[in-house]
Amino acid sequence: MAVIAYGLSPTKNSDVWLEPLGSAQEGAACLQETTNSFPGLQVWSLARRCVLLPQEIAADAEEFGVVRMNGLTLPLDVFRRPNELEIENFEDIWPRARALKEGTRLPDEIDLYRTKINTGREQDWHDRIFLEGRVKARFRERLPVCDAAEARGLMERFLDPEVLAFALDNPDAEVRAMALAHLGEFEAEGDPYSRDILAAWRTKNPAE
Repeated sequence: MAVIAYGLSPTKNSDVWLEPLGSAQEGAACLQETTNSFPGLQVWSLARRCVLLPQEIAADAEEFGVVRMNGLTLPLDVFRRPNELEIENFEDIWPRARALKEGTRLPDEIDLYRTKINTGREQDWHDRIFLEGRVKARFRERLPVCDAAEARGLMERFLDPEVLAFALDNPDAEVRAMALAHLGEFEAEGDPYSRDILAAWRTKNPAE
C-alpha cells in the first residue's frame, strides 16, 4: 500500500510494521486482541504455511519476522522485523515516516526501498526499481545544494555512483570530498561507473 501511495500500480497484499513493543509476546497479544474483534480473521504462518494458534503467534513472528492476517479484502502481512531491517530500526524510521491518520505513517522512500532488497520476489523487484527512481530524484534535488550534515545523512542511507555524481556539483568542498571518497571506494572494488565519473572529475578538477 505504501508503494501505491508513492504512485505505483495496485498490489496483491498489504504490509504493516507494528511497533515492536517490548517483546514478541506483547505484539502477539495485540494481534490476538484485534483478531478477536473481527470474526473470520486468521493468523497464518507464511514460513510454515499453516494457521497459527494463539500460543504459536509470538514464536513464529520472532523466528520469521512476519505473520499474515487472512480474511480481509487483501492479505495483511504484519511484520515484527521487515526484510533488511532490525527491530531497533523502528525508532529511527518512525520519525522519518509521513503521518497519515489513526496513528499510521507512510515510510520514507529510502526505508521502504530497503525492505524490497534481496527478497527474490518479482513484485518486490518492480517495487524496488520504482522506489529507486524516486530516491534518485530526491538525491538529484538535494545533493547539489544541501549542507554537509544533510549530505552525510543521505549517503549513510543510500549510495550508488549516479547519486554520488550529483554531490560533485555541490559548492561545499566537504560534500564533494565525501562523494569522492565513496566513489573511490567503489572504483577500488572494480565499479566501472565510478571509474568513469572519477576520470571525468579528475580531468576537470586536477587540483581537487
